[in-house]
Amino acid sequence: MDRDIKFVKDAKPVKPGKYTVIFAPVATGVFTHESFGHKSEADFMIGDETMMKEWPIGKKVGADNLCIVDSGEILGSGFVPFDDEGTKAHKTYLIKNGILSGRLHSTITAESLKEDTTGNARALNFEFEPIVRMTNTYIEPGDKTKEELISEVKEGILIEDINHGSGMSIFTIAPKISYMIRDGKIAEPVNISVVTGNVMETLHEIDGISKEFELLSFTMGGCGKMEQFPLPVGLGGPYIRVNNVNVQ
Repeated sequence: MDRDIKFVKDAKPVKPGKYTVIFAPVATGVFTHESFGHKSEADFMIGDETMMKEWPIGKKVGADNLCIVDSGEILGSGFVPFDDEGTKAHKTYLIKNGILSGRLHSTITAESLKEDTTGNARALNFEFEPIVRMTNTYIEPGDKTKEELISEVKEGILIEDINHGSGMSIFTIAPKISYMIRDGKIAEPVNISVVTGNVMETLHEIDGISKEFELLSFTMGGCGKMEQFPLPVGLGGPYIRVNNVNVQ
């Protein structure tokens, strides 16, 4: 509470531009879920030849140390040991070491694309048909500390908390609590309306991933898709450092 009060009193508008931005785990999780997780849901690809050509398994899509995972095996709001078709949960690498390695499936989409099931057919309740949905979606931890990520930035921004985020091909995140980074140190608080960028370009701009990791569960709300909302999911990850992010 003291942090929020001080932020409201002291924060000044940010100077718009492109910055190196460090995302806290909640921002990392929302970016991963909204901007990449939904694109990995295979039902979006059925009958879409353009998307199939853009998203071939084996394509280089991100930084060398970037691994994005969906797993229903982890306790929390995204714990789904068996999906609503009875398929056992898997740890599915969507990206492994920067390479597109998988996507999320129901039995129908897996058969259509001739790929393996992943345990991601989920329904909001008995009134709905199971469709492809995420469980726990996150970026795996890296080898740096949060302090190291910050210390290597001459001028940038740290996003500690957010209001909301969205996106598919273009992501947007509305920060709640943010600070300037100057000469490797956290400086003054700044008000930011939105940070945004192209998802596929941004995945290549990640140049630092922290050891610190947090997977978040939400007792209220959840993920929406079609008319099925809110479905419980988990999301999170480490602190990530991303270059050339548009900040307004």
